[in-house]
Amino acid sequence: MSALLLIAAALPGLFVDADPAPGIREAGFDCVSIPAARAEAWKGQCATVVDPDKAVKLPAPGVRYRMNEARASSAPWVDTNGARFARGVKGPALIAAADGKAALAAAEAHAFGVDVLVTAGPKDWKALGEMRKFLASLPSNPLPVLANIGFIDDGTPAATEDMKLLLRRNLMFRVVTAADPKLDVNVKPKGGDPSAFAYEVRQKVSDGKRLLRLYGSEVVVARLSGDGGTRRVALLNYGNRVVEGVRVRVLGQWPKITARGFGEDVKATDVVVEAEATEFSLPRVPAYVVVEMAR
Repeated sequence: MSALLLIAAALPGLFVDADPAPGIREAGFDCVSIPAARAEAWKGQCATVVDPDKAVKLPAPGVRYRMNEARASSAPWVDTNGARFARGVKGPALIAAADGKAALAAAEAHAFGVDVLVTAGPKDWKALGEMRKFLASLPSNPLPVLANIGFIDDGTPAATEDMKLLLRRNLMFRVVTAADPKLDVNVKPKGGDPSAFAYEVRQKVSDGKRLLRLYGSEVVVARLSGDGGTRRVALLNYGNRVVEGVRVRVLGQWPKITARGFGEDVKATDVVVEAEATEFSLPRVPAYVVVEMAR
């Protein structure tokens, strides 16, 4: 197992290409980012001019259900920026959040420890403000990202797709430039079927050595961080509704468990602490859940 990065991102900000409006402040935004063309309208108010052309533009996260399409799997497709975040985002990131996706975009950036601005329209100001308030209530101490798989990224589109499936299968990896002997497994992009690639990596690691396993959902993606006495599990629900009945298995003994959910009173149930791992259930998983585990 190896730790590299510390998860400690600032709260996601709001980028708004509009004149001042009461709804912005009502949503909890005292300051916003704006394009230069809006500077005069925002004069005397808290606004930072940002050039969108100099930002790293990212799409909105979410999930696509394509049940009418013929393909090898009927599982929903998770749209995540996780592969881009794993590579490292150079410069400011600007997420163009579609209607209803702003809060999830903010949660995803928080889970991966990336500073972002979220472009959101009036319909999403309230939800984004509520997510920012929730993120501010979470533990702020940074913890190292945990991984036992090294992914030797060559920067190709095939590598991006392979990383997306590793994320979706909740296989804890980090990007490396060369094989790291401290990790259990080091892999290179393979091309072809990303799902088959992820299965092959899982077999190499073995289920017994997986740092985290998730049961009960194909639209929930987990991130894991921690140190000698703590584990923090961030659960992102990319679906359009609350997921019911998710079980989590984390390697190691962590009997003290506290869960916090966005807009939901989330509690860990059916906790089982064994010699090798700790398991617990979450009856409901909203858009974002953060679980603190301790000895």
